[in-house]
Amino acid sequence: MTDVHGDTARLRAVLGAIREQRVDRVICLGDVLECRVGKREAAGYTFGGRLTDVFDPDPELARLLDGVRLVRGNQEERIRALVPEAALPGWTRPLLHAPREHRTGFALYCHGHPLPWRELEPGLWCPADADFPGRALVHGHHHRSALYRLWPTRTGPVRAERLPVRFGTPIPLAPDGRYVVNVGSVAPCAPDRGPSPAWAVVDEAASTVTYHHAPHPTAPRPLDPRPTDPRPTEKQ
Repeated sequence: MTDVHGDTARLRAVLGAIREQRVDRVICLGDVLECRVGKREAAGYTFGGRLTDVFDPDPELARLLDGVRLVRGNQEERIRALVPEAALPGWTRPLLHAPREHRTGFALYCHGHPLPWRELEPGLWCPADADFPGRALVHGHHHRSALYRLWPTRTGPVRAERLPVRFGTPIPLAPDGRYVVNVGSVAPCAPDRGPSPAWAVVDEAASTVTYHHAPHPTAPRPLDPRPTDPRPTEKQ
């Protein structure tokens, strides 16, 4: 799962559904928090002593994610850059100091903001040119549920074939294939990017990925996360 953006209600709903699926490990791919200072304003920002000027300091987020393997996103990196270490509550440190990626023999799991994004179709962005080990690149950041198979070409960039996403049904990954798995977001996203809150189950032994989504929580957070730039190339 990925891109919570401070929405505790949706995070709780997703974690409740995941517990019923009895997965071996839960990985959160970053942007757990939502930085209130945009990247354009960050360069000239001076911390004035109030955490709420930078993000919503909700320790419930950290409590819910206890035991989850964390990967940091661009929101966490911006908060770290804006708030002095001494001013940060202890509960934030696992979130803000998480590694940028998690690797297995099968896949690379990351948030995705430093990846080389390419617009395959108008509004459809994919890090198809990323160099990653294993069979799959599993990422967030773009707030879209999408699956691509990569095909090498003799000349020019790799060809990315967009595959249909079927929610609730395992999608087999060919043994000779390489894939980009855009998980989708816990936080609200545009209707054309798929339902939310969403997450994906990667079965490395069976070589499948299964997309899931949960009903909207009954009391959604009134402040939606800052929209992701359609050209998702935020780099810190």
